[in-house]
Amino acid sequence: MIQIEYEVYRLSFIEYLLYGIIYLFLSAIISFLFYDSFIPVIIIAPFIIIYYKYISNFLCEKRKNSLILEFRDMLHSISASLNSGYSIENTIKEAYTEMVILYGRNSYICNELDLMLKKLAINIPIEKIFSDFSIRSQCNDILMFSQILTIAKRNGGDLITIIKSSSQTIAEKIDINREIATVLSSRKYEQNIMSLMPVVIMSYIRLSSDGFFEPVYHNITGILIMSLCLILYLLAIVIGLKFSAVKI
Repeated sequence: MIQIEYEVYRLSFIEYLLYGIIYLFLSAIISFLFYDSFIPVIIIAPFIIIYYKYISNFLCEKRKNSLILEFRDMLHSISASLNSGYSIENTIKEAYTEMVILYGRNSYICNELDLMLKKLAINIPIEKIFSDFSIRSQCNDILMFSQILTIAKRNGGDLITIIKSSSQTIAEKIDINREIATVLSSRKYEQNIMSLMPVVIMSYIRLSSDGFFEPVYHNITGILIMSLCLILYLLAIVIGLKFSAVKI
């Protein structure tokens, strides 16, 4: 019974090692191109803490995006089961069977559905189960479904119709957000290419025109100029990432 806190991503040892190697590799390239020395690698080494935090946030957001897409398909399954006359509790078992086929037992949604089934087996109310899931996921769509389920259970009425209607509405909202994200993905790809271009151009010049950058290497004026260029370059990347990270 694994309860994942989706708002926090803890890097594994392998991930620390892998992303650390990537950081050192990128640091070495920048140091060589901008300063013709590997001494700056040592100077900027402490910034790896900020880098790890960024990677952790990126992987956390990626995990939540995967969860919300899997949750959308779970809603489709629940809606179909409700149409077949199942109770909301029984739809969880049907959804788990379908999600195992669709995503595999190790997927986030299958882990959550398995957790729900175990909680249902010890008579924990379904609305409390989804409330816990929404708190841990910190996803607005899951929170919305949890609130609708809680209100429907508390106030009575046609529970099946209410949940079926809300499931379809939330699933449609997720689909629309996914389509918007797909449109924006091309812009993100262009931004990534533009971020690499200065390094590619500098690498080409260093390989094709040996000595071209010599006037700005190993002297105070050159170091200051290249440091300013590096700061502007990194600032441009950060601004580009901010613009491309549109919250929908």
